[in-house]
Amino acid sequence: MNYLQQILGAFMTHFELILTITVLVCFIFYLIDGHSYRKTRKRLYRAFKRDNFSPEDRLVYAIRLATVLQSRRGVPRKHQKAFDSAQNKLTNGEPLSGGELYWLKHPVYPQEKFIEFFGGMFWVLFTVWFIRSFMWEPFRIPSGSMEPNLYDGDFILTSKYSYGIKLPVLRSTIIPTGSVQRGDVIVFRYPQNPSLHYIKRVIGLPGDHIRYDHDQVWINGEAQPLEPVGETREITREYEGGLKITIPAVTYKETLGGREHLAQLYPQHPNTRPGMVEGSLTVPEGHYFVMGDNRDDSEDSRAWGFVPEANLVGKATIIWMNSNCLLGKGECNHIGKSIH
Repeated sequence: MNYLQQILGAFMTHFELILTITVLVCFIFYLIDGHSYRKTRKRLYRAFKRDNFSPEDRLVYAIRLATVLQSRRGVPRKHQKAFDSAQNKLTNGEPLSGGELYWLKHPVYPQEKFIEFFGGMFWVLFTVWFIRSFMWEPFRIPSGSMEPNLYDGDFILTSKYSYGIKLPVLRSTIIPTGSVQRGDVIVFRYPQNPSLHYIKRVIGLPGDHIRYDHDQVWINGEAQPLEPVGETREITREYEGGLKITIPAVTYKETLGGREHLAQLYPQHPNTRPGMVEGSLTVPEGHYFVMGDNRDDSEDSRAWGFVPEANLVGKATIIWMNSNCLLGKGECNHIGKSIH
């Protein structure tokens, strides 16, 4: 099982590269098919359809029919009548029509089938590649670090164009479209392991002086408003070693640079994850300071540092499904909501 997980992990890590190469290979097959087999089939089909075929065209089609007859599957029963009619008309030099031209619309030679199969996948794969590379990419939320706005099992769409159009694989920006704003919820590659994707809220922009003290965020010397909204619930957290803790979670409304969002705090059990530290720092150029909305149960910039701009994947935009909801284990009322 571990071996399979490693293979799956490696596949997902390099999925963008694998998909790009696959699209390029299918495009090559698409070009080969368009300049050989498909081009020949179209020409023959038009010739027989217009009753303007030559003796050479009759011979080519007769060979195609013979190939079908000799193939392992032979002639499908539903096409047998049209096949026999086509053979007879070719022998007698009579015009063909309808189902008798079926084998000019579809590949019959093994190499023709192979090339058309992969060439035919090009537009489907290209559409998936284009949408995923330049428009939106789906992600699944694997933890509760962004509660109460995003929950474990949420499936979200991430806008790939919000912060610039980037080349796939190379990830270099070719068309600037916007910049990261304080309060944005972003998906990024984890700085300590770029094969992993994290989702957090942007607290500090390049050059900002950030201070985090007793659940209060200070930006450039100004305390960001944090007010309780009167919602408290009991949640259970399970940690390594089987440790389970039931914690009262209180919901707050936080304002960052004029933008409001909900945050969740554990007043009786602050900073439940190891490595969470309070203090002050300055965000370096080309980097961002990020935190989870579940402030006391989020491993974020307070633990492992800043997010380089090069690691940005996109801006989280909408929740479109929740796996726990499908299983009847979670809340479904937040599905379809925009992410603020």
